[in-house]
Amino acid sequence: MAWISGVGMVRINRHYQKGLRDLAVEAASQALRDAGVDGIDYVVVASSSSYRQVGQLDLASYTSSYLGLRGARSLAVEAGEASGLAGLLTAYSLVASGAAETVLLVGVDKLTEYNSGEAYDMIEGLYDVEGEGFYNIGHAGVAGLLMRLYMHEYGVDRLTMSYWPAVMHANAKQNPYAMLRFAVTPEKVASAMPLADPVTLLDSYPLGDGAAAVVVTRRPGQVRIVGVETATGLPSPAHRDDPLYLESVAEAVSRLGLSREDLEGIDVMEIHDSFTITAYMILETLGLSDKGRAAKDLAEGKYTVEGDGPVMNPSGGLKARGHPIGATGVYQLAEVTMYLRGDFPGVKTNGARRGMVISMNAMGSSAYTALLQAE
Repeated sequence: MAWISGVGMVRINRHYQKGLRDLAVEAASQALRDAGVDGIDYVVVASSSSYRQVGQLDLASYTSSYLGLRGARSLAVEAGEASGLAGLLTAYSLVASGAAETVLLVGVDKLTEYNSGEAYDMIEGLYDVEGEGFYNIGHAGVAGLLMRLYMHEYGVDRLTMSYWPAVMHANAKQNPYAMLRFAVTPEKVASAMPLADPVTLLDSYPLGDGAAAVVVTRRPGQVRIVGVETATGLPSPAHRDDPLYLESVAEAVSRLGLSREDLEGIDVMEIHDSFTITAYMILETLGLSDKGRAAKDLAEGKYTVEGDGPVMNPSGGLKARGHPIGATGVYQLAEVTMYLRGDFPGVKTNGARRGMVISMNAMGSSAYTALLQAE
């Protein structure tokens, strides 16, 4: 068994004056103080785009040294956008197996070392470099095709699709760690600058730097890790029988042994909403919304603090909290832990007992999920 005993986060932003290790140390130091632990057996560092933008290899050992943890065992984990939860799977396995008593998990990435055009070129490697990454229409292009298909198949108009970003921005406005702390309306989302019609600028995540950390330990605490699972999927939506169904997400969640009723009983979730369409695809893949209903359900108030169903992304999600790629999963873990402890400084999810994190790479080439329980 394993618990999360401490968390730390840096506000996602364009941290031009801070290096990769500066950000990692800031978040890790917060987590270690929060946990109040005496020693660390392993340091696990999750990162992705920084390997190309900053160029630092063996990041875990250098981060450990920078933290003053001389002699610590250290491991680096990379799984694209899902690196943070891949790091949790590593940390959880070490603790649950008895190989370690306490593991510090740090997620860190910098995306602002280059201009946005160059940065997006670099992160095309999140997609299959011999497929979509080679015949490249870009992340937004793939999302645009999927959103167009969704709207056509289910008769959903552009304004209804726009409620997800509006809700995410409303949540992020209250989150001191979020990058985009301002409100937008569904009308503004729909009329924003097009990226790949019908996807607009406000349907996509912002580029930013960030670091988050959690301490995973065998010592019983307030938030227990019930389970962590993962699954791979086909590399492209074009290869799937249903391009709007995320097989990797469905399989990862099923391996936790959860039914639709179990999922409906979860109080709060942080899910991977790199684009508006990916959020709706996840909700329908989980069966929380019927096919073609997720956008309409949200527009009618579901998945909010005032509505029915699990509260989705009270942090603002990748959309508005921000998405520092390899660090994002650790942000999600820290946030859900704080919701369950009742001390998150943003949108309140009072009385939450069960929380879930869902992270994936690209459009489902892999997916990771973690289930947390307040003790």
